[in-house]
Amino acid sequence: MSETPEPAIASAAVGRAFRQAAVVERGRVSVRAGAVAAIPVAGMLALGTAIGSPTAAVTMGVGAMLVGVAWRAGGGPAVPPIGTMTAAAAALAIATLCGTLTGRWPWLHLATLALFCLVAGAATSLGRRGTVPGTQALIAFIVFGRFPQPLGPALTGAGLVLAGGAAQIGLAWLVAVPLAWRRQRAGVADAYRRLSDLAGSILGSSVPAATALDTADRLLAAPALFADQEVTTLANLVAEGRRIRLELIVLGATVDQLRRTDPVLAAELEPELGEVLERVRDALALVAAAVAGGSGGPTGLEALAATVEDDQTLPAPIDARVAALAGQVTAAASLAAEAARAGRSGWLYGRPSRGAGRAARAVVSDLGRIWGAASLQHPAGRHALRLAIVVAGTELLVQRLALPRGYWAVVAAATVLRPSFGATFTRGAERVIGTCAGVVIATLIADAIDPGGWGIVAVVGLLAVCTYAVFAASFTAGVAGLTAVIVFLLHAVAPDSAAIALDRGIDTAIGGAIGLTAYALWPTWSGTSTGWLLADLVDAQREYLRAVLGGLVSGRRPAESGQSDLRALARGARIAWTDAEAAVTLARSEPPHGHADATVAGTTLGALRRVVHGVHALRLQADTIPDPEPLPALSELAAGLDQSLGLVADQLREGGQRHRKLPPLRQQYRKAVRDDPAGLQGLHAPLDELIDATDTVADAIGLELP
Repeated sequence: MSETPEPAIASAAVGRAFRQAAVVERGRVSVRAGAVAAIPVAGMLALGTAIGSPTAAVTMGVGAMLVGVAWRAGGGPAVPPIGTMTAAAAALAIATLCGTLTGRWPWLHLATLALFCLVAGAATSLGRRGTVPGTQALIAFIVFGRFPQPLGPALTGAGLVLAGGAAQIGLAWLVAVPLAWRRQRAGVADAYRRLSDLAGSILGSSVPAATALDTADRLLAAPALFADQEVTTLANLVAEGRRIRLELIVLGATVDQLRRTDPVLAAELEPELGEVLERVRDALALVAAAVAGGSGGPTGLEALAATVEDDQTLPAPIDARVAALAGQVTAAASLAAEAARAGRSGWLYGRPSRGAGRAARAVVSDLGRIWGAASLQHPAGRHALRLAIVVAGTELLVQRLALPRGYWAVVAAATVLRPSFGATFTRGAERVIGTCAGVVIATLIADAIDPGGWGIVAVVGLLAVCTYAVFAASFTAGVAGLTAVIVFLLHAVAPDSAAIALDRGIDTAIGGAIGLTAYALWPTWSGTSTGWLLADLVDAQREYLRAVLGGLVSGRRPAESGQSDLRALARGARIAWTDAEAAVTLARSEPPHGHADATVAGTTLGALRRVVHGVHALRLQADTIPDPEPLPALSELAAGLDQSLGLVADQLREGGQRHRKLPPLRQQYRKAVRDDPAGLQGLHAPLDELIDATDTVADAIGLELP
């Protein structure tokens, strides 16, 4: 069978990208969120109109508009990402100041633009929370750079943009965030109510519980700049709920089999088992109430969960299932009690809290990641270089051609380019199609009503509601609405909407074509860097595991061996995981090329997730040992795991070019258990998971297993 040529594969991928531009996720349309995000835009425009300063009105309106885009655009989360919005507001203010100051000197402006592109490109290593502020900063620098000012007016302009952004953030924080947090808690509580119903009828359908857990997962999938411990607790509750559901399904299958094979015994056990399941049902219902903020305090919740397994004498198969279920319900009760206590500690029920120290550490960590991405070995580093060259080149072209509103071409080139093939062409198609639609909308409205003054405030407010309502569901529709909003914002200072809309459409098409052509001629394939990033992830996990096992062998608790060091190692492993996951995700969106295999990389990444989960479990289990003693029996296995992960990292960096064989980890594990069965009590499960995950990743990349 002949292979499909690469150009044909690439063309098919481009076709898929353009078809994706027409997709609308109707479930993500939110009129409420659209109204909340639109109020600051219309409010800032109204404030400037009231004081008789159209320029101030437009400047504040632009700040509020772009920070609102940071929430709603590009698959924006239901919960306003306050950290990302704050970063976007700060980036907008800095970019506005730098753009207006350097606008008088074209070459200085060009050099500064290239620098902003490099930083914005490297910031994509943080995901959405880095991509959005970086893109917004580029838009502000390019647009406000067309209105050069001395230092005083430039500071005023930056302050007005910041004021508009602050208004957007403030309203989102006061209105949208508390409502979204309550919806998150309500979603998790509903999932546990469904689990409670399943416990009351273990032979019934588990689909309602599964659906409710999936819904809770979606509600909690909100990216943010800073981690929220309370949201993490809710996410852990969802994960525990999935385990409880599976255990109830298995228990139901066991009971059903017993009824068919030994109905007499099943009938004898039914009262006792029914009593146990009634306790489970009550405990799960109380978990739901505690999470939602209803009756039932944390103490009563944990006490009830602890009685699930009391005084029961069930046969072995059912006894094992009930014991596992009891442990999971107890864990869920503990998490629910923690969530209940945290929820009542704030001025709004369910409000996550962030310490200033934690926020500062997160910012420092993210800055370190951006700096680390400034390398051609990193996908974000390659994207940063391409972004700087293409955007600066478009700016230079616009300067030479002296297009009347050519800065829109530069904006289009900057916003079309993405680190990945699929995202670049999808965003390019969405921006071009959306801009053309927005041109039509703005022109028709302008010709029909020709608004002015307060009429512009009303039109912008209505368009902003529609734009933000659909932005998360369709980037194309969002860009169409945003185009119309921008046209009418400019109408307040330059009443020529039809001409402005036409110029924007033409220049956006030019800039979009430049960006797409540049990427097609100079693609950067993420598959070429996945091996190195996966190897970096293995190295980070190896250091983390070495510290945890070292504490066990020496007899020191993880906390005694340096809790802050362990946290730093765990954070390093998490950051390396994010980098590798981003590269593998990008590789999967690209056409096949060369020898890079995104499927193998994805399998490897999945196995490495199990490795780090095993290390986490081992660390947590070690912390629960009352009086830890040295475990020299683990020395050989610790050395074997360390050697194995080292071989995996080398194999990933070298692309599988050398033949290597792993140490006999399973034999070392059995020897450790024989040498010290009592000391390793409780460590069997995480150690077994570590060995199995290490063998899996080694097999996936071609290492020889013993």
